[in-house]
Amino acid sequence: MSWKKWVGWLGVLCLGVLGLGIMTGASHPSRPAKVLRIGILRVPNDVAAARQRGDLQRVAARHGYRIKYYSFDSGVDANKALMANSVDLATMGDTNAVVAMAAKIPVKLVWVNDVVGSNEQLVVKQQLGIQRSQDLAGKTIATPFASTSHYSLMMYLKMHHLLGKVRLLDMQTTEIVAAWRRGDIDGAYTWEPSLSNLTHAQTLTDSRALARTGHLTANVTLATNQFRRQHPQALRWVLQTWGAMHTLKRTDAAQIDRLTGQFLGQTARQARVQIGTARWVAPADMATFMTRDFTPQFNTAAQFMGAQQTLNSHPTFQDSQRFIDAQYCERRK
Repeated sequence: MSWKKWVGWLGVLCLGVLGLGIMTGASHPSRPAKVLRIGILRVPNDVAAARQRGDLQRVAARHGYRIKYYSFDSGVDANKALMANSVDLATMGDTNAVVAMAAKIPVKLVWVNDVVGSNEQLVVKQQLGIQRSQDLAGKTIATPFASTSHYSLMMYLKMHHLLGKVRLLDMQTTEIVAAWRRGDIDGAYTWEPSLSNLTHAQTLTDSRALARTGHLTANVTLATNQFRRQHPQALRWVLQTWGAMHTLKRTDAAQIDRLTGQFLGQTARQARVQIGTARWVAPADMATFMTRDFTPQFNTAAQFMGAQQTLNSHPTFQDSQRFIDAQYCERRK
């Protein structure tokens, strides 16, 4: 075969292979990205900062995932979604995580988004002239039941021997503001932004002060057992991305204020007030914090809630240890 004929046949062969490749591509499209479903609350936390900055979306894309967010008004709604397996991860207050553990929802607590501080407070109306805790006897206090604020309020009342001596009302944060303005309540234990809308308020305590007495509360993330088993590496890079926001808060808190404010449609100053003295644990310390510091206090909350008959079961300390899974967190080197 002459050189010219060989080149001609080679050209035909290449065109045929190219055509086959095009047809193969048409019949077998590229694999769609796996969807990672995250349930979030509209609060200024590490998830909000990472989402607004686009960090998690970029990391997910590199690993062949697509992020889909679902917004919830409460941890109760988040637990319902976890039970229905309609999300893979969900953030909530740790008291709702206790409920998830007691109800045996197939999930584990894998991250502490923040330790609650001055962003949750017990306030009363200034005109009442309350000078000490005992002056609360006979007063009406509102709080969202089953929330971290509710637990903190109960711990405060217990410490000061006021259980059963104060009238408690279950109200959502927007309802609390309306009731305050109408004069239906004397005080409230709640969080921002409702706190800033309670005019002429006097602070009696906050969750940072209660944490010092051994009654710590936190906002946490739960992951379904199915997601943990099937996508362990994805869970690790999700938590690494959120951990980077904890580091950023230490190095550039103003950027965190700006990012979370943008996420909430607020100014950076408003977001900074909402964050308050909430503690974002350093990522290298997270595993130790969760197992050594947080687990005992999580168990204390579980025991109290069990004694109040607000749980489906009575979890033990061992149950709390099994429920809190820090293996996906960064380890100090």
